[in-house]
Amino acid sequence: MEHMTKINRPRGTYDLFPEELTRWQWAEQIARDAFEEYGFSEIRTPIFEPTELFSRSIGKFTDIVEKQMYTFKDKKGRSLTLRPEATASAIRAYLEKGEEQLPKRFYYLGPMFRYDRPQKGRFRQFYQIGVELFGVEHPGADCEIILLLSELFQRWKLKDFEIQLNSLGCSICKEKYSKALFDYLKGTSLCEDCEARKQKNVLRILDCKNKICRSAIEKAPKITDYLCEDCSLHFEKVKDYLHHLKIPYSLNPHLVRGLDYYTRTVFELFLPELERGIAIAAGGRYDNLIEELGGRKTPAIGFAIGVERLIANLDSSEKKKSPLYLAFLGEERILKEVMKLAQRLRRNKIPLIVNYKARSLKSQLHQADRLGSKFVLIIGPEEFEKGTVILRDMKDSSQTAVKKENLIEKIKDKI
Repeated sequence: MEHMTKINRPRGTYDLFPEELTRWQWAEQIARDAFEEYGFSEIRTPIFEPTELFSRSIGKFTDIVEKQMYTFKDKKGRSLTLRPEATASAIRAYLEKGEEQLPKRFYYLGPMFRYDRPQKGRFRQFYQIGVELFGVEHPGADCEIILLLSELFQRWKLKDFEIQLNSLGCSICKEKYSKALFDYLKGTSLCEDCEARKQKNVLRILDCKNKICRSAIEKAPKITDYLCEDCSLHFEKVKDYLHHLKIPYSLNPHLVRGLDYYTRTVFELFLPELERGIAIAAGGRYDNLIEELGGRKTPAIGFAIGVERLIANLDSSEKKKSPLYLAFLGEERILKEVMKLAQRLRRNKIPLIVNYKARSLKSQLHQADRLGSKFVLIIGPEEFEKGTVILRDMKDSSQTAVKKENLIEKIKDKI
């Protein structure tokens, strides 16, 4: 029979196997615990949405909308897009359910999709962990969100990070600054993409990683010099609260983020191990976005963390507890007793694997060793008659006979 050609995964994606998922699950659980402590509740939205949701929210002249979205038409000709980020989806869900009493605090974990050039730490299907806070305008909320981000990275044992901070002001501030930046860049050499950005959305040039453009904006005007009185006061209070809570940060006057919806406070978190200029987490205020998507004017702020970059920097020592191995010797009536015992142990949160095939004890111990089991439970004809179980420590090969009624307590004491 002719072999069929094997099918490989799409470029820019990857498979996660159990041994790799241990760190993911550990990191996700730490995030869930922290979010719950800060009063956030989980939200789950579809992985595809109407294309208009993202083109309106992210900005039609951003790289994401112009180059990176996975957009397709369904069987009725409707344009749909795999979500490239989660903020717009959270707002759509909030508005569709009916604007509820504010504030609302959501968190999410899940896959996003962007047609980007695959490289280290960057994929076409990638994962984000993030939060969204709707309905609080006070600068204390900005500080709390940055504090939560800082707390998370400390819990992940990644203490050597840098938070960069800036303010984009309101739409009036941005308009004044955009004109000043455009005037400053007249006659300046830029990359091909930024030449187009200069006409469409000049602020995007500040987010370009090209060396020519980085050099061109080095002495560009600072947006913080163009803030109105309200925006300037808001930013000063954010910095004051951060100082008061001893949250270290550095000011980056050219920090703008890659999405158009941001207003006022924006921030990014960097790790020293990562390539310079590549953030592992980022966020900010988006006080106009809920209104622009059809809701009431509602202040909002949030952040998102790139999970792949996070996982790549975590301590790899986190290991999943190995399940016990339950071996039997003899006839089927003993296997039935083993299965009944397994049911009782699992109900007591003790993970284990049952051997169903009649084989020698040596063969079963060899299999338990390959599976990484630290302990093996053995029931043979003698143990079956006596109502006992042999508990074998695979590390030193020591064995103890334990009465079935005492087994759960004995196992929990060992593991």
